[in-house]
Amino acid sequence: MNNFKRPKNDGNIAFGFIILGIGVILLLKKMGIFIPSWVLTWPMILIVIGTFAIIKHEFKSFFGFMMLFIGSYFLLKNEFDFDFGISQYIWPIGLIILGIYLITQRKRENRIIEDIRNNWQANKSTGAFKSSTVEDAKIVSEEGGSTSSSTDSGFTRTTGTSFSDKLNIDAIFSGVNRKMISKNFQGGKITAAFGGVELDLTSADFNGVVTIQVDVIFGGVKMVVPPHWDIRTEVSNIAAGLEDKRFFRDGGVDPNKVVILKGTILFGGLEIKSY
Repeated sequence: MNNFKRPKNDGNIAFGFIILGIGVILLLKKMGIFIPSWVLTWPMILIVIGTFAIIKHEFKSFFGFMMLFIGSYFLLKNEFDFDFGISQYIWPIGLIILGIYLITQRKRENRIIEDIRNNWQANKSTGAFKSSTVEDAKIVSEEGGSTSSSTDSGFTRTTGTSFSDKLNIDAIFSGVNRKMISKNFQGGKITAAFGGVELDLTSADFNGVVTIQVDVIFGGVKMVVPPHWDIRTEVSNIAAGLEDKRFFRDGGVDPNKVVILKGTILFGGLEIKSY
């Protein structure tokens, strides 16, 4: 059986505490207990999203720290009249930092992919990879890149065909199209925040049970799967939609190919279909 190894922090606990906190705040307000007005403002939404992303990625999320900084800045400025004198520069500076990050991240990803290709070809007979290359691939994956951290998982780019065995997709204010062709598919994770993901699994294959962690916040995920896969959804929907548009063949589903979808969908949607 193909066992999927769960990540150290799949984000469910952090997201659960966030939802719990929102529920407690709304309940206290309905009960007439004083709740500061700034708690329910738009900068707090950014702070919550940033906090969730930081915890989910074990304090290695550039997007999380960016959202936390912007939310904290506007919260202090709008609600507490803290004027740091940089209002007119905040967006240009933010765009410059974001641009530098994307450029350096892309160059690093391309370098690591090229190293993996070279080592893959050089060590094809033994299947060995240089440890430094593997560690770099792990770092890129943890920072939100799309390179797989497994030594036998191949490589993948931000969009297009993936040669990895595991999913690691982060669509933050963007769209990602991914086609998996691995014959040893091992599940993985998908995160969509203010973005969308289109995942094609029709060319992938596996045996056993795999788990895909799906977390959607103000976004959408569309999955195209083979009609004989057994898809079991265990996601939590909060003001969200879940549509199963699969086309079932006469032969039914294969009990040896089970995909379990876990996670949380908040103000978003998940669509599952087959051809």
